[in-house]
Amino acid sequence: MNTRIAKVTLRGRDTAETVAAYLPQNYRVLGMDGDDVLIGGTDNHGWTLDRYVIPRLGSGMMICKEILLDLEHIGEEQNELE
Repeated sequence: MNTRIAKVTLRGRDTAETVAAYLPQNYRVLGMDGDDVLIGGTDNHGWTLDRYVIPRLGSGMMICKEILLDLEHIGEEQNELE
């Protein structure tokens, strides 16, 4: 299973604790990025980032977008630097 990471844009009085209350057990708050909250986890059956977590956060008026990491590309760049 691959870990998926997303950024949640906070509005108003929302906090990292508010975001955590919306997450299923297979996702958790990873930390803060300025005023945004980073979340991460692995999809488990119907508890997926795109079909459950993002819509659930949206129901609380929080905007959530997945952060896509191109790890193969990062590895290539690191090899070029060596």
